[in-house]
This record gives sequence, structure tokens and C-alpha cells, in this order.
Amino acid sequence: MNQLDKFKNYIDDRKENVRVGLVGAGQMGQGIVAQISKMYGVDLVCIVDRNQNQLENASDRYRNSKNNELVCSDNISALDDIELDIVVEATGTPAAGAAVAKNVLSRGINLILLNVETEATIGLALRKEAEKNEAIITVADGDEPVAVLDLYNFATELSFEVVSIGKGKNNPFNRYATPDLLAKEATSKKMNPKMLTSFVDGSKTMVEMAALANFLDFKIDIDGMHGIEATYENINQYYIPKKDGGLLENSQVVDFAFGIAPGVFAVIYSEDDYVNYEMEYLKMGKGPFWTLARPYHLTSLEIPRTIRHIMLEKYSKLSATSWNVEVVAYAKQDIEPGTNLGSIGGDYIYGKAQKAISSRGFLPLGIAEDNIVNKLIKKGEPLMVGDIDAQDNVLCEYWKKQNQILDSY
Repeated sequence: MNQLDKFKNYIDDRKENVRVGLVGAGQMGQGIVAQISKMYGVDLVCIVDRNQNQLENASDRYRNSKNNELVCSDNISALDDIELDIVVEATGTPAAGAAVAKNVLSRGINLILLNVETEATIGLALRKEAEKNEAIITVADGDEPVAVLDLYNFATELSFEVVSIGKGKNNPFNRYATPDLLAKEATSKKMNPKMLTSFVDGSKTMVEMAALANFLDFKIDIDGMHGIEATYENINQYYIPKKDGGLLENSQVVDFAFGIAPGVFAVIYSEDDYVNYEMEYLKMGKGPFWTLARPYHLTSLEIPRTIRHIMLEKYSKLSATSWNVEVVAYAKQDIEPGTNLGSIGGDYIYGKAQKAISSRGFLPLGIAEDNIVNKLIKKGEPLMVGDIDAQDNVLCEYWKKQNQILDSY
């Protein structure tokens, strides 16, 4: 019996549909609306977005298929008085993600993050909050962390060792990219320029791989990761230990590669002669290191799987269990005192994944958003915690709690 059949039985026994709220009706949110509108046993009952056009488009899209009562609002307070099983957070902004998390988790409502930026900033604190309130928080299917996690689970269930794991990057890498520089390309792709910029400047890749590492208790091999050019056929020659002819100082690392986008990969190992014979016989190349790959991920279109997983399995697919990797904010240009740093994918900051053990005192990318610099920062330099006067908001509240958790280890 597959997941869909199990879920139909679950709904029939429950005798009421699963009630879902959505925060963020941008590019990803519209895909979520489209998919939920086709789901058996699931009703979208609330959509929140500050952009009235996006809100109306999402509402119209949903009502093309379903006609249940639907609240549309520009404020997350609209969630307060609605009975909900799950909220999907799809804003991509850590401050918004934290505010939604506080609203939702404190009431024991499950939370799905298409906002990996929030997970990579305060994921450990959010997991503790969810556990305290007997709720589930998870990164969504479709984002690379969960797509690659499927390969990890497959490999370990077959008793292979996972040596390295990660994603392909399909945009040119320009740390200093800005929305103005990419405006034309963003328009042609019907994207928010800041979202595209976060891909090109590497911030999104750093955030996604940090979230994966912090769930699996994996590490990065070097700050910023290697980010090599590779193919599915030869990546198992590079992302293996140096003693075996590769690049890595250690096993169990996350990384990324150009040339395999938009897919994900896992390099696995077996020391068993017969297993390796069978792998070669099955056209998996030459061992003892092997590559598993999935050449696609469907972003928001995979959300039905996450919704059904939460209701049926009742555990998180991906939420931080450790804190091995921090995504640190770096300056894209000289930044004068008094400058608002703006958003991830903006004009002033990009993210770099660094080993958490050596990143204490560095300013996390998610915390840097929309804060004001109090000193001159030179282009290419990392920002330190003392370089801003952090806002007194929910995001910083969770960040402080997370630092307390880490200090107690």
C-alpha cells in the first residue's frame, strides 16, 4: 500500500479533512496552492501574504478546484482563530519564518518549512520548541535537503556507508551578484530577483547544505565547501577521502558540485567484495565508491508528500539535531556604518557555510537580514556579531535560545 492509499484510509477513518494554512504566496506558494487544490482529504483554509496580487492569484487558483471556506489575509494573526493541522511557511525570510513558528508551534500545530533559510539559522531552537509542544517541524519534500536525504536513507537501509552527499548547483557562481544585475534574467524566468540572486551568490546552496549537515550530523570538509565541476559518472572520484585518491580529509561530509544540477547525489562505499562485484555487474561503474543520484527535485510541487507524511508518520523528515555548520554573512561591497543590510539575495550580503566550531562570534546570514551596520565593513569580509545592533524580534529570541542550547553542550 503506497502513501496515497494509506492517506485515503486515514482520512476515511478520521472523517474530516486535514486543514492547512499557507504563509507566503510567491513563486513557491503558488505551486503549493496548485497541489493542495488537487489533494484528496486536504483543505487549504488560510493564505497569508502581504502582496495583494499574489494573495488574489493564490485564492483564484485554489477556488478553481475547491470551494471550502478560505481566509485570505496580509497578516499572520489571521492564523490565530483558525483550526489547523499544518501550516506551510514559504516566505524564504528568516524573520518571517521565526514569527510564524512561534505562532504555530506554541499551539501544537505542525509546521512545514519551504523556508530553509529559517531552518539554517535557528533550526535547533525550533526543533526544541516543536518537541516541547508535541508538534512536528520539518523541511519540505522538494527542497534539495530532503531530496538528497531520500538517497541517504536508501543507501543506509541497504547497509552502505555514505561518504559524501549533496546537491548540484545550476547557476553561475558570483558571490557579488545583485538583484539589479540579474533583473532581466529574473523577469524572463518569472522569478523574484532577490530569489535568483540568492541562488547565484551561493547563499541558497550554503543554507541548504548547512540544514542537511545539521540534521545528519555531517560536516563540511572546508569552509565554503569544495564546489567542484563534476558529472554523475566521475563525482565518486573526487568526493572521497584523500587516502583513496579524492579531495576529502574526512568522510560524512556535505558539498555541492557544478555539472549535475538540478539533481542531488550521494557517494557511497562498500568494503564487501561480493557487494562490489554485484554493483559492477549492475552497471554502477567501478567501486568500491559508488554514486547514487536523483537528477531532479520538484520544489513546491512535492508538498503533498510532506503533508501526508506528517499526518501518517508523525515525525520530522529534516530538522536540526546538531549544529556543525553555520552560514556566515559576508559583505558584497564596502558597507558604510548606518547601512541596512537588507535581505538574503540583496545588495549587501551573501552567505558562506563554515564549520560552526570556528564560527563563534561570526554573524549568521539569517540574523544579518534587515539589521543596521554600526561600523565600516570592507567588501569580502565576514560580519561579526558586534557589527550590528540586533533587532529585538522573534528571530533573535530563538537565536539566543539556540546559543544557550549550544553553550550547554
